[in-house]
Amino acid sequence: MGDGVFELRIQQGSDDSRIFYFFYVGSKIVLTNGFIKKTQKTPLPELARAKQYKDDYERRYHG
Repeated sequence: MGDGVFELRIQQGSDDSRIFYFFYVGSKIVLTNGFIKKTQKTPLPELARAKQYKDDYERRYHG
């Protein structure tokens, strides 16, 4: 999805769920946010939220 953010896709029945995540220091996977996808395109506010959470996490736990 860009900037080190990836998307996990889950489908159950007719529901498509998405969870954004990123890798931290090679061994951690941090989940940021998820949503039920209702259109073909990924909502830009959801992707922006994931990138903001990633930046915040890296700023707080860098080191």
